[in-house]
Formats: sequence, C-alpha cells, structure tokens
Amino acid sequence: MAQPVTVNQLCMKQVRGAPLAFVGQLLILAAGSAISAQAATIPFTFEVTYDAFLGGVPSPATLTVPATNSGSGSFAPFGSAIYSETGTVTFAMLPSGDFVPSTVSLNFTASFNGGADTFTGTDFHVFGVSETMTILGGTGIFSGATGFATPVTIVIAPSGNPAPNFFATLATSGSGQITAPGLNAVPEPATMALLSTGPAGLAGVAAIRRKRSKLIRLSS
Repeated sequence: MAQPVTVNQLCMKQVRGAPLAFVGQLLILAAGSAISAQAATIPFTFEVTYDAFLGGVPSPATLTVPATNSGSGSFAPFGSAIYSETGTVTFAMLPSGDFVPSTVSLNFTASFNGGADTFTGTDFHVFGVSETMTILGGTGIFSGATGFATPVTIVIAPSGNPAPNFFATLATSGSGQITAPGLNAVPEPATMALLSTGPAGLAGVAAIRRKRSKLIRLSS
C-alpha cells in the first residue's frame, strides 16, 4: 500500500532538482554567450556612389596616372559610410589612339560614425574581367579587421563634370565578409535557441519556489 505524501514532502520533491537546474541554466547561458562572443565574422552588402578624378592625362609614354575617388554609400548592417580611394589607373591605348582604363589599383577607406570606426584595404579592378576588395585593417570596432568583398563597378555618369580632373561618376555594389575582434555577430538560430533555454529554465525554478512557499503557507 502506498504511503501518504505530506505537503512538505511534496514541496521537497518538487524543488529537490531546482539548485541543479539553476546551475545548469547558468552554464547554458555562459556557453551561449561564449558562442556569440566568438562569432566575429559578419557578412555584409554595400552600395557606394563616388566621383573619380585623375591626377594626370594618359599618353603613350605615361599610361599609368594617379587617381582619387570620393563619395558615400551604405554598408549593411553597419550603416552609412564616407568612402574614399587613392591609387592609380593604368590605361590601354587603342589602335585609334584613344585611351581606355585597363586596370585600377586603389587603397580604400570606409568611414562610419563620423570617423570613429573605419576599415581599410585594397581594391584591384581589371576592367571587363574582375574586381576584388581585400580588407586589411581598421579602427574602432573594426580594429584588426580582415576580410574581402566582390564588387561590381559601373559608370553612371561620364566625364563632363566641370570640376578639374573629373573622370566619371561610378557606382559600386556587392557583398563580402569582415572579421574583427570588436565585432559582435548576430547569433545563428541554434545559438539563439540555446540562449532562450536559459531564461526559460530560470523562470521555471522561480515558479517552483513560489509554489513551494504557497504550499508551506497552506500547510501551516
């Protein structure tokens, strides 16, 4: 015959595993936080429009001339940025005697939050073939950054701007990824599920304690 269970015994049975559950949930929270903190690689997309200026005129004897670009755009999820590039453009001379861009080698800077956060790198473009951006460093949240992007650049306005040495207005868009110790990546779905079990478990422990207190008051 089963022995009767008192209210106090019932309370003790319900909360016996509570301390272990509490510790377990804390461990889950700690593990989830560690996973989130280590995920410092973030994919991004971007759209930038800028004016391109040449520091000279190509000639058969001088096919490579200095170049500077300046403009602005957006980098999702980082926000708006001031964008600038400096480097060189190498031209090819056609049989007609005209010159067309052949390769571009530039150093770029994307500046966010009034210059508090920047990342820098190189942009190498072979016209009609490929273009690659390599992230080599940064400041602020991008300190120690590395990464890459694959852009596509098109001319949206040819020369004709009255500004001295104006070449064309260009638009660049693409995607890539950046890694830096100061970045906090958005946790993956599995990590989010892991983190959500922590608060839920702690809430369960609190509910058990409230129920125990209520039963003790009823039995006294």
